[in-house]
Order: sequence, then structure tokens, then C-alpha cells
Amino acid sequence: MKLSNFHIVISSLAAVAGVGLAAYQTFAPHQAALPPVNVVVSVDPQKADAVVPNETVSKSDSPALATQTVNVAEGATLTAALKDGSDSRYSFASLFDGEDDTFLAINPPDTEINILVLFKGGTTHEVTALEYHPPAGVDPVSMATSVDVMVLPEGELGASGRPVMSFDLPQSSEPRTFAIPGREDGKGLWLRVVGAPGSVKSYVGDFKILSEQVAP
Repeated sequence: MKLSNFHIVISSLAAVAGVGLAAYQTFAPHQAALPPVNVVVSVDPQKADAVVPNETVSKSDSPALATQTVNVAEGATLTAALKDGSDSRYSFASLFDGEDDTFLAINPPDTEINILVLFKGGTTHEVTALEYHPPAGVDPVSMATSVDVMVLPEGELGASGRPVMSFDLPQSSEPRTFAIPGREDGKGLWLRVVGAPGSVKSYVGDFKILSEQVAP
């Protein structure tokens, strides 16, 4: 898999800026450490336990905000992440329609599919989890085995890139929810789904991209 095949533009300016920052941190002069300052506070023992009459202490705890989990894959734009024509061979929408009885079959010679999911309206969401429902009525030996996930940032992808998370998909009918570490903000996801090795066809179930948001 070559990075040049992705529909992602990596800015060379970010790389130059990163090198400049590293050089500055390495060669910039450091100020001499200042001696520590000791502060001593004297308390009158007779006043330490004094109680102010007719005065109460009020707590100002902020109330917890109500949240809700939203499937941000709804209404998203789905395209092939690689220029391999897979978007003309597969119906990516069947992976995000909320129905585990509609699924996608990876056909030979393909052994994986790479999908770009761009959130509706180009909005940015905090991605908290990826939920997966295996294909219903399919032999587990023919189920897709794993998924790689990368949250796509707003704007250009920096020189340091973004972490890629790998999850093993269940080889059963049990759904699984995978937490996204760090609750990353992004405008979409890149998903790489790997088929079952040695299988004539590999079947992929249904995904939900979850975002925990403040309830209206």
C-alpha cells in the first residue's frame, strides 16, 4: 500500500516546521535555574479552629451535562480510500445502513477494502467508538477478520500523521464496540477491512461511528 494512492495531501511545510522546532528546542539557550523560594505561613492556634457564627459554606459543584451517543456515519460521504476502482465494485453504503442482514462480500482477487468516510456537511466530530455488527447468517470462517481505523483531522494531515488503530473483528454473531483512545476530533475516518485468509469470499457486517455529544 503506497501513501501516494491516498486521497490525503501531506504538507511538506509541516515537516519543515517540525524540523525547525526540534532544532530550536535543541539549541535554544536555557536560563539558569533560579533558587527555590521557601514560604512560611504562621497561623494563630486560637484562630485555627475558630467558627464564624451565622455563616454557612455553600458548595458550587457544576451540574453534570447530559450527553447522548450519535452515529455520525449517517449521511456521510463514502468513497474508496485507494485509487483502485473499488467504489465501483462494492456498495459501501451497505456497511453503514444500520442493518446487519445487509452486508458486503469481498470478492477475489481483493483481500481487503479501504474506505474513506467523510462526515455529513464537512463537520468535525469527536469520535469516541466504532461499533460493529457481524453479518447475520454467515459462517464465521468467512467473516472479515480485522479493521484498521484512522481519524482524519481537519485540514491537511501533518507530517507526523495520525495513529492507526487495529481491532480484531468478532468471528461470531456477537456485536462489538471498540473505544477510540483519546476521543479524537476529525472530519471523517479511514477504514481498512481485511478479509478472511483462504476464503473464497469474505463478508463484512455493519459499522456505526459513535460520537458522545451534549444532549439538546
